[in-house]
Parts: sequence; C-alpha cells; structure tokens
Amino acid sequence: MGLGASPGCGVTGAPADTAFTYSELDMLLRGTGRDGSIGVSAIDGLIAALVAGPSFVHPDEWVPLIFGGHRPNLDENSIEYRAVKTIFNRYNEVSSLLADRPGAYQPIFMVDDMGKIVAKDWGVGFMLGVGLRSAEWGKCILLTRHRALLTPILVYADSSIDLLPDMSASEKRRRQTSAHEQIAGAVAAVHAICNPHRAIEAHRNPPRSRRSRRAHR
Repeated sequence: MGLGASPGCGVTGAPADTAFTYSELDMLLRGTGRDGSIGVSAIDGLIAALVAGPSFVHPDEWVPLIFGGHRPNLDENSIEYRAVKTIFNRYNEVSSLLADRPGAYQPIFMVDDMGKIVAKDWGVGFMLGVGLRSAEWGKCILLTRHRALLTPILVYADSSIDLLPDMSASEKRRRQTSAHEQIAGAVAAVHAICNPHRAIEAHRNPPRSRRSRRAHR
C-alpha cells in the first residue's frame, strides 16, 4: 500500500528545499516502527479538520500527535525539522485552497496494491482533529442540520465510535466503496460554514491572548 490522491489529482504543492516530498515523509513516519506515528494520509485528514473546523488549534497541541506524543526536534539540521516543514507546507496549501479555490482542494488518500483508493486513514486523521475541539464541532456541525455533510467521512470512522447510529454496518461498508469521491466537497462545505465562527473567535481571542491563556494552564 502506498500514498496517492483522489482520481484526477496529483500530490499538489511543491515542498521547499528543506522539506521532504509527501511520499518520502510517509515512508519515514510509517516505516520507522515508532509506536504512535501516523502516515501522511492520516496527517492530511487531521489538517483538513484543523483548517476547515470552527476553532483554531495551535500547532503545539496537534503536532506532537503526529510524532508519538513528543515535540519534534526543530533544529534546522534535524530530520524532524524537515518533517515538520513538509507538514506545514501541506497545512498552508490546504488553507490557501479552501480559502481561495475550494473547488481545487483534493485530499491525499492511500492507494492499495490493486490501485484502489483507501480513505480510512484519512478519515481517522480527520476525526482526530474533530476530537481536539469536539464541543465547537458539535455546536457548528455535529449537533446541527449540517451533520449530514460529514457522512462521507463518518462512514470511515472507528467502529467503536458510532457517529451514524441510524446507518447499518452493511450500509456503511457499501458507502465506503465510493464515499471518498465526496470528501473533498464535504471539507469545502464545512469550511464555508465554520469560517465565520473562526473569524469571531479570532476577533475575541487574538493570537497573543491565546498564547497567554495556554501559559497559565
């Protein structure tokens, strides 16, 4: 199984000279054998939730999740610095696309040995991002009429957390065969709904205030 993208889309963006390609980063993270590390498709799902969601999440909170719970070494000569650089290249790319060209946004999915799209890793990453601000997601999306927008993503969610109680397991499996085709549109739609909430939050809590509040936790 390797890294790919949804049909009709290459791995977009040209990483900076100090960054890895997305495929290189995927091999580095998933091939080291370190417990807790996740691959690029899951990271991409996480980034989509962070960018599209209703509330800002500081990188100090989510970047360690990618590195097995520890803060990466940001020495410019370190491998982890290059990995973080690659991750933020994608974060910035997704931010730019959803803000300016939402129709051009495409997720990065895994592709199995038969060439079939595998979206489960991406979905797990997205739900990880949702969980970081579950209350805000509830108010804006999950506990509102907009919840249905997330159906193409929720069908891939961990079976231990049933967010589609009215959908049978067989129906979820059936939808999983094509739901990935609807994910890009779902992310763009969620971003459009949540963006006003983020703007209100940013006005109420400018970056300096957020840093100060974290420092006193």
